[in-house]
Amino acid sequence: LIVDHKLNMSQRCDTVAKKANVILGCINRVTVALSWVSRSCLKQHRMRPEISQLLVPLFYKQLKDHEAVAEYEQIKGVESSIFFIQHTAAESHSADSESYSNKFEASFLVSLSRYLLEQGYNKSQVTILTPYHGQVLKIRALLRSRDMGDMAVHAVDDFQGEENDIVLLSLVRSNREGRIGFLQDKNRLCVAFSRARKGFYCIGNLASIAAGSNSNLWKDILRLLKRKKLMGEGLTLVCQNHPDTKTVVNESSDFSKIPDGGCTLQCQARLECGHPCTRRCHPSDRDHSLYFCQFPCSKLCELNHRCPRKCKEPCEPCSVEVEKVIPKCGHLQTIPCHVPADHWLCQEPCKQLLECKHPCTRRCGEACSTCRCKEMIDVILPCSHVMRTECYKQKMPLSCLETCKQKLECGHHCKGNCYECVQGRLHVHCRNKCTRVLLCSHQCQESCFENCPPCKRKCPNKCRHSHCDKPCGEICFPCIQPCSWKCRHYRCTQLCSERCNRPRCNEPCQKSLKCSHPCAGLCGEPCPPKCRTCHRDELAEIFFGDEDEPEARFVVLEDCGHVLEVRGLDRWMDGEPDNAQAQHVQLKVCPKCATPIQHNTRYNNVIKAIQQKIKEIKLKIQGTREELEAGKQQLLLQLNSDRDLVAWMGMERSIMNTVSRQSLLDLENTLNFFASLSRLKQQARKCTVCTVARERNLKRKIEAVEHWIGRNRHAFTAQQLRECRNEIKRISYLGNIFERLSGYENKQASLPTEAVALANEAIGILQRQDPFTQSREESLQRVLEKIDEWLPAAELQLSEAERVMITEAMQFGRGHWYRCPQGHLYTIGECGRPMQQSSCPECGATIGGQNHTLTQDNVADDQILESASAQERE
Repeated sequence: LIVDHKLNMSQRCDTVAKKANVILGCINRVTVALSWVSRSCLKQHRMRPEISQLLVPLFYKQLKDHEAVAEYEQIKGVESSIFFIQHTAAESHSADSESYSNKFEASFLVSLSRYLLEQGYNKSQVTILTPYHGQVLKIRALLRSRDMGDMAVHAVDDFQGEENDIVLLSLVRSNREGRIGFLQDKNRLCVAFSRARKGFYCIGNLASIAAGSNSNLWKDILRLLKRKKLMGEGLTLVCQNHPDTKTVVNESSDFSKIPDGGCTLQCQARLECGHPCTRRCHPSDRDHSLYFCQFPCSKLCELNHRCPRKCKEPCEPCSVEVEKVIPKCGHLQTIPCHVPADHWLCQEPCKQLLECKHPCTRRCGEACSTCRCKEMIDVILPCSHVMRTECYKQKMPLSCLETCKQKLECGHHCKGNCYECVQGRLHVHCRNKCTRVLLCSHQCQESCFENCPPCKRKCPNKCRHSHCDKPCGEICFPCIQPCSWKCRHYRCTQLCSERCNRPRCNEPCQKSLKCSHPCAGLCGEPCPPKCRTCHRDELAEIFFGDEDEPEARFVVLEDCGHVLEVRGLDRWMDGEPDNAQAQHVQLKVCPKCATPIQHNTRYNNVIKAIQQKIKEIKLKIQGTREELEAGKQQLLLQLNSDRDLVAWMGMERSIMNTVSRQSLLDLENTLNFFASLSRLKQQARKCTVCTVARERNLKRKIEAVEHWIGRNRHAFTAQQLRECRNEIKRISYLGNIFERLSGYENKQASLPTEAVALANEAIGILQRQDPFTQSREESLQRVLEKIDEWLPAAELQLSEAERVMITEAMQFGRGHWYRCPQGHLYTIGECGRPMQQSSCPECGATIGGQNHTLTQDNVADDQILESASAQERE
């Protein structure tokens, strides 16, 4: 067994280790216990002789040097290969750590490490040792601050069995008390002193350590070092280039005297370029392969211009500006020296005229064919608007930005531009603020084109038992308390939310007011705050006509506080005037201030009947859960069944998130419009002999409608639905004519002159920029009837299913609500007044009217769609 049997275990506390008898290594204890015979290797192959002489006889009784160690080279840049530096700087001890450190020694060894690297040694050849972990951490921190973080630093206990070319040892301990701790351990000292092969440098307060030692070991070491002159207060450094120049360093700052690792003399070596080296004496990079010459470059170009760069930098092409004549045009140009004249792009202004007769704005050396004329000109667009733009853009498709300004059916003027509104054929959404008044009497705050959302203000619905705590637009929970409407003569036995089963009491009130005069109100009703005696002039003011009668009785309206004569107010609440506008079943309002009447026990049944209608309207708009789910599944099935609609799969999320019937119908219209455009695309593809111009014409019109629908697909007004339908019809007519012309041309036959003229007339009607109205469609039909003899007719209308879907969507649009003769609810959009007759979608009865007047048997529910604030009387 070949082993270092003296290799002991690392101990945290020597006292405890000795008591536990674990101070000896495992092999050492086995050797003693078994009385093994051990023989020592007496010849060492590691240390140069100057280092090994420290170990005999202090640590080893007998040790010989192998002849190879005598051939080690001397440490470069240092006078001696082994040296101990004496100092008196005190150690430091942190309260947070049991270990010790010494800043003076750490700084000195870090500086010495850098100096050794400047002598040409690698970082792997130098190791710093110290007995204390606290010193290890301090040295590593200093190395990192000087970009030497990968230098090896170890505690002595962690370096047993290791070696390196150069070892720097920090002893750390330096105090007045003479405490030296680990330094009394002979085994640790032996390890520390025997790790170096070629150079060993130790720094410490040697005198203090020797005085504090319990044994003679350190005293013997100190006598040996003094005898051989291997210790002193400073380390002598020798310049490799100038051996006679020596520098003694006593502390870390002394290394700044030799910044490049040599001496203070200038290098002045002649470089390859002929300039001298300007560095101070440096032992590394003697061939100057890494040196960057800072003198100005002395090279000249062909025209004797000197290079402006540094000597070591590669020369660039000469950039001195000189005058040269350009061969192509004869202009004299100032150009960089290195550029040949025939390669230079002449910078003089071009004097040629473009095809548009405007002067070319490019340079002389640039091709005029690539010039975009920037001259501003007026261009007449297909929509007849004049647009000022750059000349080169006149052949491009231009977007007219003229403000539309057309009056929409909602009464507002359109704020879109001509391009956005497709020349007035497809208007953008109205961007004005909505001014509709909701059923709850609050004003809508959304944009005009949007469905007015349910009112989010606090619900005003209340009774004598409780009040509704929901938002105004949601359906109230019905009050199930017994009705509190009673007097001396009558009593209601229904629940509070049900219609009352008692009549109105017309007997005078028997109560007296605070002024002691009799109440002017009615039995069982809240007493009016006005006295017939004290407020005679106010109560007798004629409004309905009977206010000045001696027996007149009055009712106070709780919602606004006005006091009105009861017989006139009864007629107001129960009456049905002759004109259609007054026939609207709506929340009755105060005849004086128009405040909605929502709380009054005398008119409970009138108010409850109106609120029931509001509830029906809201349910009709929102639809039942079953209706919504069925509608969603139908739309999803349609969306997934048509491969041309795949591009609009983004609608799937919108369909699934729909919460009302109105929104579902808007999406259904969007899908139907896309389906119609999909069929028009297929029609265009069938025209295999269609000219490129015709095909491009159709595609451009279809894409314009697709783009418009994509911007507005979440909501359509009745006007937008009609405009989109008319635009699709116009494209459908145009595509059908192109298809018929292509079919005829495919036979390689020529049309008669009269047929060609009629076809061009029909195309001209369809190509006009203004909206495709019913009168224009009638004109087109008359022309088509004349050319049916040459061009066979084809079905040109939208399918009936599409017509019904659009009409169905219109009945749930914005506006006023009405009842057909059978009691079915429907609505008229935009202005909300009847302008045309149609059929009820549920029973087929005639609905609508003419010139803002309903048909005789229709009744209006003036409950604005978007409010739907289900006001139930509790």
